[in-house]
This record gives sequence, structure tokens and C-alpha cells, in this order.
Amino acid sequence: MRQMIQIFLFDLRMSFKNFMGGYMVIVPMVILLILRLFLPAVDSTTINFAIVNEGEYAVSSEMIEQLSTVGDISTYDSIEKMERRLDAVGIAEGLYWDPDDKQYVSVVEKTSKDNETFSFAARYIRQGYMREHYPEMKRITEFSYGVPPELDERTAISPVATTGGAIFLIFMSLIAAFLLGIGIVEDKDGGTILALRVSPVSTTDYYIGRCIFPLIVSLLYGVITILVMGLLGVNIWQVLVVVLFTFSTTLVFGLFIGALGSNEVEAIGIGKISSMAMLVAILGGTLLPEPWHWVVWWSPVYWSLEAYEAIFTQTSTWFGVIWMSSLSLGLSAVYFLVLKKKIMQGLT
Repeated sequence: MRQMIQIFLFDLRMSFKNFMGGYMVIVPMVILLILRLFLPAVDSTTINFAIVNEGEYAVSSEMIEQLSTVGDISTYDSIEKMERRLDAVGIAEGLYWDPDDKQYVSVVEKTSKDNETFSFAARYIRQGYMREHYPEMKRITEFSYGVPPELDERTAISPVATTGGAIFLIFMSLIAAFLLGIGIVEDKDGGTILALRVSPVSTTDYYIGRCIFPLIVSLLYGVITILVMGLLGVNIWQVLVVVLFTFSTTLVFGLFIGALGSNEVEAIGIGKISSMAMLVAILGGTLLPEPWHWVVWWSPVYWSLEAYEAIFTQTSTWFGVIWMSSLSLGLSAVYFLVLKKKIMQGLT
């Protein structure tokens, strides 16, 4: 155990001392933050009203109270201030009272239809007018709150967070494989692997110690992804279980890179080419229709991706998570057995 910890600490120091190691640990955080920017803002899903509430152009308090039940209200003491709000960041509708024509005026931003359609405030006011003056008139349309039955399985969480977060964690498993593989290649190139034969450190201790840092990076980014993408309602333990099972794919991929690469540049090239197979599985799992997903069942990362998406959309069960994670683990074991001879030759 002590020897494994020493190898881990050495790996940690060398990873941040080496430009490539630090780059692969820090840059994913930047990517995750950029992905976070694509999440829909609150203003994009809420109706915002900029209303004049003082002076001769003031909207009645009764109307403001009614509109507050369907949107967010911002009040201003003049039309000029209201218009400045419309020019600012975010989408809003302006509303004021015209004392000359004795009617409300709804102001919206320039649209592709040249404002030929009614704003939400205008429609709401018209409906209130019709209910007050023509209560006997038959309704033309009916509105209901809630989600219709045909859409009740859809999640309220943005697909940018669910699908994007799942793909990012698969991406991090590949990054962890690069960390493992490049570290092994550097030790091969520096003669560390040969030195193990005459040292008290066993080969098993060495490889376990080498795996600790990539595993910690994977687990850490699993938690960071949940926090940054706003997925606080998901089961974090299920996420960590999938990360652990997916590390089997990381291990096989990393050992493959370490075995075939003779230097850092060659290892990166081998990793890039091999990653294409992973990319095919990711694209297949996200772009293909559900009946065609069997085309990428051969890939361990497909099952990990499915598990992550189920967790992030909050439709997962422990049985489903363990089942999909086990399929990922089993396929990784199969690929290791197929590549075992090549890997062992390369590492020795």
C-alpha cells in the first residue's frame, strides 16, 4: 500500500510538472464551463413584463396584479425607462396606458414578422376584455396547465445538461485513459518499467498506483459536472457507481495506449485514432433513432452513456444503472482479453 501511494504521489507531481498532464486535467474544466453557458437562462423560459406604473401612462394596479400571475413584473415611472429595459439584455414586453385613446399599448422588440402578431400582454388583455363584456360568448380555444399525457415522460431539465453532461463524462473517461497511457509511456521511455525488475515494487503495485490519479480525476469530474451543470437533483451515488464501472474502459484504453506507444507523441497519435471508435459510439447513442441503437451495442461507452443520461434525466433505477454499468464492464473485459497479448508484449 505504501509503495502504491508513493507511485501515486510521484504520478501526481509529474502530471502537473509535465505540460500535457496539466493540460488534460485543467482544460476539461474550461470546456465544462463553456458548456454551462449554453444552458437556457431563466429569462428565456419566463415571460417578462416592463410596465409603467406612475403618471398618466400608468397601468392599473389590478392589471399588474393579474399579469404577475403569468410572468415576472418590472415597473418603471416613465415610458423612456421602460424602453431602455426593452433595449437591454433579455426578452421583455413593455406595457403602458394611453390616456388619449384610453387603451393599453403593448410594446415588443422588432421581430421577423414586423410585429404583426399580438404580444402576450395584448392577448391577455383582450381575453380579459372579452370575459368582462361578453361573458356569454363561446370560447374558441381552451387552455390547460400541466404536461399533456403524450409528453409526461419528458424531463424538465435542459438536454444541454443531461446529454451534454453525459457526453462530457464519457469524454473525461477518455482523458483519464490518456493520463494513464502517457504516464506509462514516459516510464517506459525513461527506463522505469525496466527498473521495476530489480526494485521492491511489484508490477501490480506499480500499475495500481498509476491508476489512482486517473481514477481520482474521473470521480472528481463526476461531482464537478453535477454541480456546474445544475444537476443537483440527481442521485450522486449512481453517478459515482457508473464512473467506477466505466473506469474499466479507461483502464483497457490506457493500457493499450501505454503498450503501443514508444514516446509521448506516438502515444497521443495512437490515442486519437483509437478514440474514433469511441466517438462513433457516442454519435450513435445520441443521433441514431432508438430502434437503431443496437448498431453501437458493441461499445462499452454506449452503455455508460445510456446510464448517465438515465441518471441525469432522473428516470434511472438502481437495477438499470447496475445492469448498464455491468454491460460496460463486461465488454471492457472482453476487449482486454482480445488485446491482452498485445498489451502484455508492449508493456514488457
